[in-house]
This record gives sequence, C-alpha cells and structure tokens, in this order.
Amino acid sequence: MRFASSMFTTVNSSLLIFLLQICMNHILHVLKIPAEHASGFIALGEIAGALDGELTNYLPTITSHLRDAIAPHRGRPSLEALACVGNIAKAMGPTMEPHVRGLLDSMFSSGLSLTPVEALEQITESIPPLFPTIQNRLLKYISAILSRSHHSMPRQSAFVSRGHITTVTPQVPELSGSMLVQLALRTLARFNFKGHDLLGFARESVVVYFEDEDGATRKDVALCCCKLVENSFSVISSTQFSLSRINCASGKRCRRLVEEV
Repeated sequence: MRFASSMFTTVNSSLLIFLLQICMNHILHVLKIPAEHASGFIALGEIAGALDGELTNYLPTITSHLRDAIAPHRGRPSLEALACVGNIAKAMGPTMEPHVRGLLDSMFSSGLSLTPVEALEQITESIPPLFPTIQNRLLKYISAILSRSHHSMPRQSAFVSRGHITTVTPQVPELSGSMLVQLALRTLARFNFKGHDLLGFARESVVVYFEDEDGATRKDVALCCCKLVENSFSVISSTQFSLSRINCASGKRCRRLVEEV
C-alpha cells in the first residue's frame, strides 16, 4: 500500500508539472502578442497564488515580459502588467525580491495612478526588505507632483526622508491636472509611510492646496491632513515616556497643522 501510495503521488506530481508547463507555455506565448498580452498578465496574476511557488523557474522570463509591458518603447504602460507585479509579489513573497527590485525603475517611470499604487502596497506588505526603498521613492514622486502642480515653473522640491527633509528633483511625466494632485494626496494619506514625519511636509506642500479652485482637491487636502495628524498622534501615544521631548515637538507640529487646516 505504501509503495502504491508513493507511486500515485509521484505520478500525480509529474502530471501537475506537465500541465503547468502546458499552461505556462501558452501564457508566455500570449505575452508575446501585444494585442493579447493584457489577458495573459491577468491570468498570470490570478493563478500565481494557486501555484504555491511553482512559478520560481519562470520568474526571469516573466520579469522580462513585465518590464517590456510596463516600460514599452511605444504606447502606454500596461496596467495589467503593473497589477500582475503586485499579485505575484503577494503570492510568492520574498522569492520575488530581486525580480521586483529590478522592476521598480520601470514601475515609477510609468506615472502615478491607482494601479501602480495598489501594486506597491502589495509589494511592501509581501516583501519587507523593499519597504524603505518604495517609501522613499514614492514620497519623492508625490512631492514632485504637488510641487510642480502648485508652481507653474519647475523647481526643486522638498520631500520627507526618514527623519529629515531633503531636496531632490525627480523626473515625473507630464501632469494631468487636478486628478493627479488628488491621487497624490490620497496616496499620501493612505500609504504606509511609517517612520516618516510628514507634518512639516504637509504644512509646506499640502496645505497650500486649500487655495485650489477645485472643490474635490480641497476636500482631499482636508482628509489628507486629518489622516496625517491622526497618524502622528498614534506615533506619539505609542512612544515611550523617555522620549517626551520628541513627543512635545511632534505635538506642537500637530497643533500648528491643525490650526492651519
């Protein structure tokens, strides 16, 4: 019985590997066809979780297709490919780290939209070593958007790095008006920027949008500021008493931001 059971397991495993090869060969073929690759990325993202690590041998090839679709020589980035990165990262975790790390430049060059933001959230939750890198790069991006939208002439923008403010001039695609600003504000409010003091940044680069003509933008500014203050109070309340001076300083920044709001 043991021999029969072992033999059945071996045959069953071989059959699964064979079926996986057929499935992956088909998907990889679809990914080569520009008109059809969107459906291929959707399918790949959906089956990644069910395969339980069996995609490991295919990751170099998959990553190459993802890079080509996210940063194409012509046309717009594939949102399906961006979503696929997040789904595979969620399914495979740290195994995907070197592959995702190699895709970050392409992902950030694709422009800010809801799909890459959601993919970045999945990556930071599933691959912790990439968390600080994504935090800093996303903050640079948001800072560039808010700065360039508020001022007609390009200039250096301040963004918050861990513990202090740094001056940078990141490259961002052409802005698309209020909708892009609103997405930047929502991302600033919802993304996990733990470890960064964003109150000073909010006073300098967010509060100014209360003067914006778009009512939806002003609403997002208010919600963003409230969320940042809430996050700051949460940090203060969880900090040990021995850091009372830091708590006091953070409390003053919160109060100043609330007064401006």
